[in-house]
Amino acid sequence: MNMEQTEIERFLKIAEQSPTKAFDIVFERYWEGLYRVACRKVNSSEVAKDIVQEVFIAFWNFLPKLSQQDKIEAYLYSVLRNQVFKLFERDEVRLRHVINCTNSIPVTEESPQDKLLTKELENVVDDEVQNMPERMRLIYLLKNKDGLTVKQISEELGISDQTVKNQLYSANERLRSRVLKYGMLMIVTGNLLLLYQSN
Repeated sequence: MNMEQTEIERFLKIAEQSPTKAFDIVFERYWEGLYRVACRKVNSSEVAKDIVQEVFIAFWNFLPKLSQQDKIEAYLYSVLRNQVFKLFERDEVRLRHVINCTNSIPVTEESPQDKLLTKELENVVDDEVQNMPERMRLIYLLKNKDGLTVKQISEELGISDQTVKNQLYSANERLRSRVLKYGMLMIVTGNLLLLYQSN
């Protein structure tokens, strides 16, 4: 629930006298709502807490510049949205690095086991891409295979930049989840083999 104009005026007076008290007011009023939205976006309570913490760090730094024209709720959710997209961009870079690494290891340095694992990881990624909804798959391939920017994809498909970003975020969430599941399966399999060999 956003603040009314009279509330903002009272809040600014409080902020002048005690920035800490003003911060606490905003924190208590908006933390839960921001946290719920962050959880829905990232599907992780711990990551959501980190994101909301960054939001309030940004607000603390913004507090001295706050004016009557500023909408506190809009500001907070704008920062939240930006933090989510920063996370998405970092995850995309990490995921692309993992995929690129599987394709760039010189064959002469790979053992037969490494070759098998690399091929299996490639197959896991390819399989998940093929199982994506049509639009998501197309956007993902345009970005990661054809190397188009978000802007270029939005122009080519006639959709908004935001839609492209949302689809890429969802695609990378699917891939990250699938790769993590694959990794856990390999760990469990490896532990079982070690246990078998030690007996």
